[in-house]
Amino acid sequence: MSPDRLAPRAWRAYFEGSRLLENELEQRMKSSCGLDLGDFNVLLVLSEADGSRMRMGDLARKLAFAPGRLTYRVSALEAEGFVVREPSATDRRGTDAVLTDAGRTRLRRTRPVHARHVEELFLGGLDTESLEVLDRVFTPLRSRLLGRQAVEQPAEQSSNA
Repeated sequence: MSPDRLAPRAWRAYFEGSRLLENELEQRMKSSCGLDLGDFNVLLVLSEADGSRMRMGDLARKLAFAPGRLTYRVSALEAEGFVVREPSATDRRGTDAVLTDAGRTRLRRTRPVHARHVEELFLGGLDTESLEVLDRVFTPLRSRLLGRQAVEQPAEQSSNA
């Protein structure tokens, strides 16, 4: 197949397949854990951050969330006791999201369920060569897009997040 025909076919397969995968994973997470995929990812990223805390603006960029969407999610997680917001440890003008012990416990319980769903829906059907292709394509793409976000978001805007 020529690149002119393969490129749009590959794009459409990626776009539709990733949306279908995300929707199925979302549904499974909600029904099995009572936690949606976005909330799971907030808890996961916070668990991996230094001190289990991150500035709201940095967290939004890392998760590819609009700031308002993250504020809504963090408010819901805060109401459940999984996250608290505190003045930034490095800059009092900003706000950090901080993972609580309850949030860490919830993440510890949901991580194996999430991993099982990802394996069943996606990874289990891929061989080593396919995994290497995905890594080769998406690792630099993610880095490039995250780098672009950092450049497009001036420091003075992110300090208010």
